[in-house]
Amino acid sequence: MASTNRMLRILGLFRLERPVITPEWLMQELGVSRASVYRDLGQLAAAGMLERVADRGYVLGPMVVELDRQIRLADPLLEAAGELPGKLAEQTGGTVLLCRFHGSKVMCIHQVKGKNPALSVSYERGRAMPLYRGATSKIILAYLPAAQLKQLWASERKTLAAAGLPDDYAQLGKVLRGIRETGHCITEGEVDPDAVGFAVALRDGEHLLGSLSVVMPAASLTVASRKATLARLQSAAGRMEGRLQDQREKARATKKTEAP
Repeated sequence: MASTNRMLRILGLFRLERPVITPEWLMQELGVSRASVYRDLGQLAAAGMLERVADRGYVLGPMVVELDRQIRLADPLLEAAGELPGKLAEQTGGTVLLCRFHGSKVMCIHQVKGKNPALSVSYERGRAMPLYRGATSKIILAYLPAAQLKQLWASERKTLAAAGLPDDYAQLGKVLRGIRETGHCITEGEVDPDAVGFAVALRDGEHLLGSLSVVMPAASLTVASRKATLARLQSAAGRMEGRLQDQREKARATKKTEAP
């Protein structure tokens, strides 16, 4: 395993239930020598990605916090979202989630709570969630490129089936095609009990970025409020994609003016 890839894997091994990693554990997990592990840990610590905790091991370092601030202030998707998630939460009363597609998971990068503070929502900033349950994730699954979906199905077929999706690729494609044709996904109680999720995909041109969703208490919804929530969600998503397009056009114009 190349040193760079190994260091990236080390960073990916941290979990809430495992916030401190020891060199001895890494040696067993990665199957490499003590010298290799200590060299990698030393380089990561020197870069600020890790910090040594005396007599305990290593934790994530201050550079991670610095990078998080950079994302909050300069992420193009967050910039395009602007005030829209807040307005959507105010209009619907639900919790608004802005999420990115991340590997085989969905990562919430922004959450705005509405007027239902008692509503429990599992999606929160920085928490990776499964790609197979809930509207927030399923809408992303529905828009995956065919090659990527087939690879995912081949490697995680049992997980898909356990989540209630078809254990047959043709049937899975049919279900996801139906979601794409409607342009949205609505689920109830798949992630959080007594909660209804409304979600639409977010794309930058043809590139799938993630999803925008609203989570509402099931008991508070009527036929009229469901329609209104979906319409407001789709409007906000459309405005975000329009702003992303503006970003692309400005970048192209800048490149033209800078070209020799």
